[in-house]
Amino acid sequence: MRTPIDPQRLTRRRVEAGLSQNALAKAIGVSKQLVSAVSNGKANFSPETLAKAAQVLGCEIVDLLPPNEVQSRLQQLTDLVSLGLVTVGPHDVDKVTEMLGCEISELTPDDQAKVAEILGCEVADLLPADAAKEPA
Repeated sequence: MRTPIDPQRLTRRRVEAGLSQNALAKAIGVSKQLVSAVSNGKANFSPETLAKAAQVLGCEIVDLLPPNEVQSRLQQLTDLVSLGLVTVGPHDVDKVTEMLGCEISELTPDDQAKVAEILGCEVADLLPADAAKEPA
């Protein structure tokens, strides 16, 4: 399974870190050709390699992902959590909303339930008190 990566974001982060493609490749344990292909949008890293790249580049995994729809980001988060590459709990609501690009209250009820499951809590724990109440 390969995780889609935004080539422009990867390149920007690499340049900001002062690394060449070759230096990044060595640091994350892949070939320069793979880094070049990912940088040109012709390939993607495995989730494990993506996690290494984010660490080396001093950023979060989400900083290297394309600006996808919430559904795609939610699936990516689910995949990364299931592989143990990202660890989140009830205290990480801000981290999750940043990755999703929206507030929990803006999600559909089904997506709220998925987020609650990932975080190991109840949907009501994720919503502000006034958002959890029925309209009067």
